[in-house]
Amino acid sequence: MPGESHLLTIRLKPSPALLAVILIAHFAGVVALFLMNLLLMATIPLMLLLLVSAVLAVRAQERKRGLSLVLSADGALRVCREGGNYDLWARVLPSAVLFPAVLWFTLAWMAQNGRSRRLRLMLVAPEVIEGCGGDTQWRQLRTWLRHRALASGGSKVLNPADVV
Repeated sequence: MPGESHLLTIRLKPSPALLAVILIAHFAGVVALFLMNLLLMATIPLMLLLLVSAVLAVRAQERKRGLSLVLSADGALRVCREGGNYDLWARVLPSAVLFPAVLWFTLAWMAQNGRSRRLRLMLVAPEVIEGCGGDTQWRQLRTWLRHRALASGGSKVLNPADVV
């Protein structure tokens, strides 16, 4: 059963620097549209697309507020939100990309209705709320992803019925 041996709880928060980069990139897109001398009929939908993209990107960052990743010794991962309104057990798929300051990984689990679900996460080091250990939790998360989660291969997607 996943979670019997709890290794570490990683608390997340949005990164102000990443939010700034997201907004700057979208602003640069708007400026580029103005400089392209496109017809108004082409510019308006592209502007709306950039606006929707910016809102979705900011919302994705804000969803990290209050989110915790509970790492298990068997490679399973519990995702929970403060207040207990969101809780699931998942596995990391083997397609994870681990850089020193950025992690991209996909979580997979079986929903209550029996359908396979996935959640893609990108984390940067400043999004990890550290205790008194400096960047220790970031390093521990990277190590856990490399040696526990990816070593298990994401072979068994967790079913909610398996978790009591």
